[in-house]
Amino acid sequence: MESDFVAHYGIQVSPVADVISAGSIQFDLDDMPSPVQLMAAGEGVVSLSNDTHGTIEVLAYEHFVNQCTKPSSFLNGRRKCDYMLVHRADRGYVMLIELTSALGTAENLKKPIDRYPGGKNEKCEYQLASTLGDLLAVPNINTYLIAKTHRVCLMAYRVNPHTDPDYLMKHPFERYLKVESKATAEDGALIPCLAINSLGFEYRRISHDYSFRLA
Repeated sequence: MESDFVAHYGIQVSPVADVISAGSIQFDLDDMPSPVQLMAAGEGVVSLSNDTHGTIEVLAYEHFVNQCTKPSSFLNGRRKCDYMLVHRADRGYVMLIELTSALGTAENLKKPIDRYPGGKNEKCEYQLASTLGDLLAVPNINTYLIAKTHRVCLMAYRVNPHTDPDYLMKHPFERYLKVESKATAEDGALIPCLAINSLGFEYRRISHDYSFRLA
Protein backbone atom coordinates (compact mmCIF):
# COMPACT_ATOMS: atom_id res chain seq x y z
CA MET A 1 0.00 0.00 0.00
CA GLU A 2 2.74 2.46 0.95
CA SER A 3 4.47 1.89 -2.39
CA ASP A 4 2.23 0.44 -5.12
CA PHE A 5 -1.02 2.17 -4.10
CA VAL A 6 0.71 5.51 -3.61
CA ALA A 7 2.57 5.30 -6.93
CA HIS A 8 -0.47 4.17 -8.93
CA TYR A 9 -2.62 7.07 -7.76
CA GLY A 10 0.16 9.66 -7.87
CA ILE A 11 -0.08 10.46 -4.16
CA GLN A 12 2.28 13.30 -3.26
CA VAL A 13 2.56 12.57 0.47
CA SER A 14 3.80 9.52 2.38
CA PRO A 15 0.88 7.88 4.21
CA VAL A 16 1.74 5.39 6.94
CA ALA A 17 -0.08 2.06 7.05
CA ASP A 18 -1.51 1.34 10.49
CA VAL A 19 -1.39 -2.48 10.66
CA ILE A 20 -1.90 -4.96 13.48
CA SER A 21 -1.16 -8.68 13.49
CA ALA A 22 -3.36 -11.28 15.13
CA GLY A 23 -2.63 -14.92 15.78
CA SER A 24 -5.40 -15.33 18.35
CA ILE A 25 -8.05 -17.95 17.74
CA GLN A 26 -10.88 -15.58 18.71
CA PHE A 27 -10.78 -11.79 18.75
CA ASP A 28 -12.73 -8.62 17.98
CA LEU A 29 -11.87 -5.52 15.99
CA ASP A 30 -12.96 -1.97 16.70
CA ASP A 31 -12.07 1.46 15.30
CA MET A 32 -12.31 3.28 18.63
CA PRO A 33 -10.33 4.86 20.15
CA SER A 34 -7.58 4.13 17.57
CA PRO A 35 -8.01 3.46 13.82
CA VAL A 36 -7.66 -0.27 14.35
CA GLN A 37 -7.76 -2.01 17.72
CA LEU A 38 -7.54 -5.68 18.64
CA MET A 39 -9.93 -6.53 21.46
CA ALA A 40 -11.07 -9.53 23.45
CA ALA A 41 -13.87 -11.56 21.90
CA GLY A 42 -17.25 -9.87 22.35
CA GLU A 43 -15.91 -6.40 23.15
CA GLY A 44 -15.60 -4.86 19.68
CA VAL A 45 -17.83 -4.39 16.65
CA VAL A 46 -16.90 -7.44 14.58
CA SER A 47 -15.95 -10.85 15.99
CA LEU A 48 -13.58 -13.19 14.16
CA SER A 49 -12.62 -16.79 14.78
CA ASN A 50 -9.29 -17.75 13.21
CA ASP A 51 -9.59 -21.52 12.91
CA THR A 52 -6.70 -21.60 10.43
CA HIS A 53 -4.17 -20.63 13.15
CA GLY A 54 -2.36 -18.61 10.46
CA THR A 55 -1.23 -15.06 11.19
CA ILE A 56 -3.65 -12.35 10.11
CA GLU A 57 -2.80 -8.74 9.34
CA VAL A 58 -5.39 -5.98 9.52
CA LEU A 59 -4.86 -2.62 7.82
CA ALA A 60 -6.83 0.46 8.90
CA TYR A 61 -7.70 1.18 5.28
CA GLU A 62 -9.84 4.28 5.75
CA HIS A 63 -7.21 5.82 8.01
CA PHE A 64 -4.53 5.11 5.40
CA VAL A 65 -6.49 6.63 2.52
CA ASN A 66 -7.45 9.69 4.55
CA GLN A 67 -3.73 10.52 4.79
CA CYS A 68 -3.54 10.80 0.99
CA THR A 69 -4.27 14.51 1.01
CA LYS A 70 -2.20 15.51 -2.04
CA PRO A 71 -3.38 15.95 -4.67
CA SER A 72 -6.54 17.12 -2.93
CA SER A 73 -8.65 15.79 -5.80
CA PHE A 74 -7.83 12.20 -4.78
CA LEU A 75 -10.11 12.28 -1.72
CA ASN A 76 -12.99 14.09 -3.44
CA GLY A 77 -15.96 11.75 -3.26
CA ARG A 78 -13.80 8.71 -2.58
CA ARG A 79 -15.46 6.00 -0.48
CA LYS A 80 -13.41 3.85 1.90
CA CYS A 81 -14.18 0.79 3.99
CA ASP A 82 -12.76 0.53 7.50
CA TYR A 83 -10.37 -2.43 7.25
CA MET A 84 -8.55 -4.75 4.92
CA LEU A 85 -7.70 -8.13 6.47
CA VAL A 86 -5.33 -10.64 4.88
CA HIS A 87 -3.64 -13.86 5.81
CA ARG A 88 0.11 -13.31 5.78
CA ALA A 89 0.53 -16.53 3.76
CA ASP A 90 0.11 -16.48 -0.01
CA ARG A 91 -3.32 -18.08 0.13
CA GLY A 92 -6.04 -17.88 2.79
CA TYR A 93 -8.39 -14.94 3.26
CA VAL A 94 -8.64 -11.39 2.07
CA MET A 95 -11.50 -9.42 3.58
CA LEU A 96 -12.66 -5.85 3.21
CA ILE A 97 -14.65 -4.93 6.31
CA GLU A 98 -17.05 -2.07 6.91
CA LEU A 99 -18.31 -1.49 10.46
CA THR A 100 -21.66 0.05 11.25
CA SER A 101 -24.39 0.03 13.88
CA ALA A 102 -28.11 0.55 14.37
CA LEU A 103 -30.16 1.68 17.34
CA GLY A 104 -32.98 -0.52 18.56
CA THR A 105 -33.38 -3.15 15.83
CA ALA A 106 -31.49 -4.38 12.78
CA GLU A 107 -34.42 -3.17 10.66
CA ASN A 108 -33.18 0.37 11.27
CA LEU A 109 -30.19 -0.40 9.03
CA LYS A 110 -32.66 -0.07 6.12
CA LYS A 111 -33.88 3.42 7.03
CA PRO A 112 -32.92 6.04 4.41
CA ILE A 113 -29.90 8.18 5.29
CA ASP A 114 -28.06 10.94 3.44
CA ARG A 115 -27.97 9.97 -0.26
CA TYR A 116 -28.78 6.32 0.40
CA PRO A 117 -32.48 5.39 0.17
CA GLY A 118 -31.53 1.86 1.26
CA GLY A 119 -30.02 3.15 4.49
CA LYS A 120 -26.81 1.91 6.07
CA ASN A 121 -27.13 -1.39 4.22
CA GLU A 122 -26.83 0.41 0.91
CA LYS A 123 -24.11 2.76 2.15
CA CYS A 124 -21.91 -0.11 3.39
CA GLU A 125 -22.36 -2.01 0.14
CA TYR A 126 -21.34 1.05 -1.87
CA GLN A 127 -18.29 1.74 0.30
CA LEU A 128 -17.09 -1.85 0.03
CA ALA A 129 -17.60 -1.99 -3.75
CA SER A 130 -15.81 1.34 -4.22
CA THR A 131 -12.87 0.26 -2.05
CA LEU A 132 -12.58 -3.02 -3.93
CA GLY A 133 -12.53 -1.22 -7.26
CA ASP A 134 -9.80 1.15 -6.06
CA LEU A 135 -7.61 -1.73 -4.83
CA LEU A 136 -8.02 -3.94 -7.88
CA ALA A 137 -7.10 -1.04 -10.16
CA VAL A 138 -3.53 -1.28 -8.79
CA PRO A 139 -1.87 -4.12 -10.77
CA ASN A 140 0.36 -5.59 -8.03
CA ILE A 141 -2.40 -5.38 -5.42
CA ASN A 142 -4.84 -6.96 -7.86
CA THR A 143 -2.50 -9.92 -8.41
CA TYR A 144 -2.01 -10.39 -4.66
CA LEU A 145 -5.70 -10.20 -3.73
CA ILE A 146 -7.07 -12.35 -6.54
CA ALA A 147 -4.59 -15.10 -5.59
CA LYS A 148 -6.28 -15.47 -2.20
CA THR A 149 -8.44 -18.56 -1.77
CA HIS A 150 -11.27 -16.74 0.06
CA ARG A 151 -12.23 -13.22 -1.07
CA VAL A 152 -14.93 -11.52 0.97
CA CYS A 153 -16.45 -8.06 1.43
CA LEU A 154 -18.09 -7.98 4.85
CA MET A 155 -20.59 -5.59 6.38
CA ALA A 156 -20.32 -6.10 10.16
CA TYR A 157 -22.98 -4.46 12.29
CA ARG A 158 -23.89 -4.10 15.92
CA VAL A 159 -27.35 -3.30 17.25
CA ASN A 160 -27.33 -1.02 20.29
CA PRO A 161 -30.34 -1.01 22.62
CA HIS A 162 -32.36 2.10 23.29
CA THR A 163 -31.54 3.63 26.67
CA ASP A 164 -33.75 6.73 26.56
CA PRO A 165 -36.42 6.30 29.31
CA ASP A 166 -39.08 8.24 27.38
CA TYR A 167 -38.60 6.08 24.30
CA LEU A 168 -38.75 2.86 26.31
CA MET A 169 -41.96 3.98 27.99
CA LYS A 170 -43.57 4.33 24.57
CA HIS A 171 -42.02 1.08 23.24
CA PRO A 172 -41.88 -1.19 26.31
CA PHE A 173 -41.43 -4.44 24.39
CA GLU A 174 -38.22 -3.33 22.66
CA ARG A 175 -36.21 -3.84 25.82
CA TYR A 176 -36.98 -7.56 25.57
CA LEU A 177 -36.86 -7.90 21.80
CA LYS A 178 -34.33 -10.23 20.21
CA VAL A 179 -33.32 -8.13 17.25
CA GLU A 180 -30.65 -10.19 15.50
CA SER A 181 -31.28 -12.62 12.68
CA LYS A 182 -29.98 -16.17 12.60
CA ALA A 183 -29.45 -15.60 8.87
CA THR A 184 -26.20 -13.86 9.78
CA ALA A 185 -24.75 -16.74 11.80
CA GLU A 186 -21.38 -18.40 11.17
CA ASP A 187 -19.88 -16.79 8.06
CA GLY A 188 -22.64 -14.22 7.68
CA ALA A 189 -25.55 -13.96 5.28
CA LEU A 190 -24.46 -14.27 1.66
CA ILE A 191 -25.93 -11.28 -0.20
CA PRO A 192 -26.02 -10.99 -4.01
CA CYS A 193 -24.23 -7.82 -5.13
CA LEU A 194 -23.30 -7.44 -8.80
CA ALA A 195 -20.81 -4.63 -8.17
CA ILE A 196 -18.82 -6.85 -5.78
CA ASN A 197 -19.46 -10.30 -7.25
CA SER A 198 -18.37 -9.21 -10.73
CA LEU A 199 -14.94 -8.40 -9.25
CA GLY A 200 -14.51 -11.92 -7.88
CA PHE A 201 -15.53 -11.29 -4.25
CA GLU A 202 -18.43 -12.49 -2.10
CA TYR A 203 -20.57 -10.00 -0.23
CA ARG A 204 -21.63 -11.01 3.28
CA ARG A 205 -23.40 -9.33 6.18
CA ILE A 206 -22.93 -10.37 9.81
CA SER A 207 -24.25 -9.34 13.21
CA HIS A 208 -21.90 -8.92 16.15
CA ASP A 209 -23.88 -11.67 17.90
CA TYR A 210 -21.98 -14.09 15.65
CA SER A 211 -18.32 -14.66 14.89
CA PHE A 212 -17.05 -14.80 11.31
CA ARG A 213 -15.13 -18.04 11.04
CA LEU A 214 -11.89 -17.97 9.05
CA ALA A 215 -11.48 -21.62 8.19
